[in-house]
Amino acid sequence: MQPTRSPDVKPTVNETLTVHLDHAAIMTTQLDAAVDFYTRFIGLHLRVIEEDPIRKGRRRALLTDANGREVLELIEMPELSHPTIPGRGGIHHLGFRLPPTDWHALRARLDAAGYPYQEVHQRLFVRDADGLVLEIEPLR
Repeated sequence: MQPTRSPDVKPTVNETLTVHLDHAAIMTTQLDAAVDFYTRFIGLHLRVIEEDPIRKGRRRALLTDANGREVLELIEMPELSHPTIPGRGGIHHLGFRLPPTDWHALRARLDAAGYPYQEVHQRLFVRDADGLVLEIEPLR
């Protein structure tokens, strides 16, 4: 990932950010079977199965918890013999949301450290130390 620089925002390195886990995204070779498992056994609720807006030609399912919050995104990858990507495993990414001021502070921290990320549609995509992608967006 090539770093994207934020506007001149002073990093607040020692302050704790207010962060919320938004969702987990899991790759699957069998979307319908995965939806069945997570709805029938785990108790999540299917909100939609749709064409993936980012990965064209693939389907994804969005599942909600008992409160109606989207907590799981299942991404269909039928061409894989096992739903993993070398260096990423079966978890595709984790999504977090932060209040807008904390989101800008996080971006400033990344800039100050020279830590690489990509910014797409006001979302930061950054890899953790093991290569797992984190999607971070401001609360709306």
